[in-house]
Amino acid sequence: MTGSGVRVVAPGGRLLFLDLADVAERRNTAHAVCPARKHPDNPVLPLGDAHEWDALQARPWEGRTVLYDAEERLFKCWYAGSDLSMERLWSTGYAVSDDGVHWEKPRLGLHDYRGSRDNNICLLGWGPVVKDLDEADPARRYKMLANGPPRDGEIRAAYSPDGIHWSEQARVRLPAWDRPNPDIVALVIDAQDPDPARRFKMVWQGLAPAAKPGPERVRVKHLACGPDIEHLRAIDGNPILHPNDGREQENHYLALAPYAGQYVLAYEYGWYAPTGAGVRGVYCSDIRLAVSRDGDRFARIQPHQPLVRRGPRGAWDGGALMPSDKLIEHGERVYLFYTGNGEEWTQWPMGNVPEASRWRGDQQIGANRLSRMGLATLERDRFTCLETVDRETPGHVVTRPLRLPDRRGRLTLNVSEVQQGRSWAEVEVLGPDGGAPLDGFARADCRPLHRGGLREPVVWRERRLSDLPHDTIRLRIHLIGAARLHAISFGRQ
Repeated sequence: MTGSGVRVVAPGGRLLFLDLADVAERRNTAHAVCPARKHPDNPVLPLGDAHEWDALQARPWEGRTVLYDAEERLFKCWYAGSDLSMERLWSTGYAVSDDGVHWEKPRLGLHDYRGSRDNNICLLGWGPVVKDLDEADPARRYKMLANGPPRDGEIRAAYSPDGIHWSEQARVRLPAWDRPNPDIVALVIDAQDPDPARRFKMVWQGLAPAAKPGPERVRVKHLACGPDIEHLRAIDGNPILHPNDGREQENHYLALAPYAGQYVLAYEYGWYAPTGAGVRGVYCSDIRLAVSRDGDRFARIQPHQPLVRRGPRGAWDGGALMPSDKLIEHGERVYLFYTGNGEEWTQWPMGNVPEASRWRGDQQIGANRLSRMGLATLERDRFTCLETVDRETPGHVVTRPLRLPDRRGRLTLNVSEVQQGRSWAEVEVLGPDGGAPLDGFARADCRPLHRGGLREPVVWRERRLSDLPHDTIRLRIHLIGAARLHAISFGRQ
């Protein structure tokens, strides 16, 4: 794949290899998705006790949001729970954590469950949540697009001063919706979009005819933007994700994140394992990666490579995974919270229910199984990498032209899987048209990068970026052994 044009990189800017648009040439290198690491304490959010409202399910599914509140230095979770009864009436619970791993469920005393308010239910409905730090009205600091009780059949804007006490207000209805209350998949505030009319971004889920074996109609993702959550407008380029365009039979939920000037979309990649159960077999899913440069047009990245894999046979998350609606940048890591389910769910979704099943036509089909929340993490900017095809034979990549308005900074690489004398990276600086390296910036002048890190400095023996004869260059990065290149940064001196 070849990139074109000049990329301007300001001091402090990062160039990620989420896609290959910034790569002009590759030799013996591959582009790969880097799997996120599941936390050893998974599942991290405890189920309620047998008598409590969230004894069977406590996960970011219908209630979809986990975020980090930098003001209060807390992770906050709005999750969907259900009890051990056959009624399956979901509500939204509220939980907090100082590290994303150890969670507390405060007793809020707001909503009745079986004659008691000694619980953490904050809303009878559900939906994704944002915290708006720029909101002038303190009563509207937290925002939600709510579905379910007490106004079944419609989506409405809900507001809260603290994320706990909610007031539901205007109905939200988009002309593009195929029903009055579609699944609201994601809600984000996009601080990197310069257009105030696109500050809020919402993804909803519709249905469309399938073009491959499996369900006749499949879930399709659409994007809307607006200056607030009550005035959203569908973009012209919808849908942004359609199973007909990918390898998956279904894609259900996703996480949307503005990230380093681009957009990361971690989506649920679903298929039916032909076990003989149901009509099509057992529904299975993991989490895979798509990215966008403009926030409207998304491309799947190495769609055969999961970002978060299912657990092994018999594991709590060995059947189907669904991401929460946001990725969290916290410190030097990216946190991805997800719903995990086992393999026992045989008749979901509803079109997979056999004619003879007593559950056919029951809106609660498939709901009666354990479902919990897990955590997977990545180090900063390490969604993808460039590496040699066999992680042994040396290779290289050449960037498209990069313009550096300020050459007083330092070039650093985000590299991993390096080892002294075995796997490392070396960098050459070329002119804007490529060709031979500039004087003093050749491979032989570069100190090998054999220590892994998010910002490992590139050092030449006698040259710095400030010695460059012009502000537009290309970089040729040599990868030896198993070295992985994730990103390039131009830091301030």
